[in-house]
Amino acid sequence: MPVKFSRSLLIAALRLIGLLPLAINAQLAAAATPPAAVPPSSPTAAPSKSPLFQAARYTPAGLRLSFTPLPNDKSKGFIDLVLIPMEGDVIGKRVDVETEQLARWLRMFYDQLGTQKAFNLKDPNLPARRLYGYLIEPIAPDLKRLGITTLLISTDTTLQAIPFAALTDGLSYFGESFAFSLTPSIRLTPLQPPQPSGAKRMLVAGASRFATMSPLPMVPQELNRVTPVTKSDHFLNESFTPSVLLNAAANPAIRRIHLATHAEFLPGGPAKSKLYTGTTPLSFAEFAALRQRRRESPLDLFTLSACRTALGDPQSELGFAGLALQAGARTAVGTLWYVDDVATSAFFVQFYRYLDLGLPKAEALQATRRAFASGLVQLEANRLIGDGGELVGNLSNDQRVPLVEGLRHPYFWAGVTMLGSPW
Repeated sequence: MPVKFSRSLLIAALRLIGLLPLAINAQLAAAATPPAAVPPSSPTAAPSKSPLFQAARYTPAGLRLSFTPLPNDKSKGFIDLVLIPMEGDVIGKRVDVETEQLARWLRMFYDQLGTQKAFNLKDPNLPARRLYGYLIEPIAPDLKRLGITTLLISTDTTLQAIPFAALTDGLSYFGESFAFSLTPSIRLTPLQPPQPSGAKRMLVAGASRFATMSPLPMVPQELNRVTPVTKSDHFLNESFTPSVLLNAAANPAIRRIHLATHAEFLPGGPAKSKLYTGTTPLSFAEFAALRQRRRESPLDLFTLSACRTALGDPQSELGFAGLALQAGARTAVGTLWYVDDVATSAFFVQFYRYLDLGLPKAEALQATRRAFASGLVQLEANRLIGDGGELVGNLSNDQRVPLVEGLRHPYFWAGVTMLGSPW
């Protein structure tokens, strides 16, 4: 289904961001000062090694990307880029493309990610650089001139499955340089700032054992470590049932949900997609009731690790967005492809660690990407160490082997994607 886009709606929505309530501005300013360090015995005790969020520099904007084939020659087309800053004129650029050439670069890009082939950023023919040339480079000078830090990217179905975080200008990755979220539809994205609240109560649930799928042995650690500060409700394996999930998630006190389990989003839409609990699978249709029950108190954040999708397939890759939409969440974070049980758990532990330092959601995801891409997340003996200390530990030899070459490759971090509101 084509993504519906209203330029006037996006302009109005982004301009509203400039009217952030004083309470939200206070929250952003507070993010520059992390909470007091926890006792040294905690695995998260070490101070952050990454630059903390600078509230004074927070400058969001909207970016619309669309591909249009020529009506009289389907072998050619153009990509329109529309940048909508909070202030000043809307900026539009157009790039002519050959359809097969674009498709070829995309195929090579997905192959390089899926097989973990080396990314030589200095190579001008690197697929990630070629695609950057189409999708980002035309407005890169404007992003720099305007000091843009955070983007809400709206795309059509042709482009929405692209792992934007792995695109590069030859110097750094896009996902390191910018905080961003994607939206399949601007009309379905909650653009107003989140309501200030006290402690963010969280629901964490997952399954490590399955009757017909591979186990996820890191899930117990992941559930215990994604919530070092916030108050949480935990459900693991047999206690994680469809009814428990739906009933607990309906509690208006729950602001965040993190699920660590297999989920299959296959081509064919909701009828082919399901979420695995610790007992029986849960269909999208069953999950739809949650949105109605949370109508007056929408979830602020819904995260899902260990998704199983088809790399490069827009119907399946953004399936978790539909699941989060059914849940009525402002923001969803999920994986575009299944990576590795250990690496995925470590990624989400690091992400929530940054959230608990006060970083806004898209900035917390950006900081996590930086930690992986820079080599800050690394294997030490039988544990993965990240920014703030140990992320996961007690790794077996089999679990360590896929990680001995490090986790800098975009395969390990570029597939974790945010949809919906970036703030």
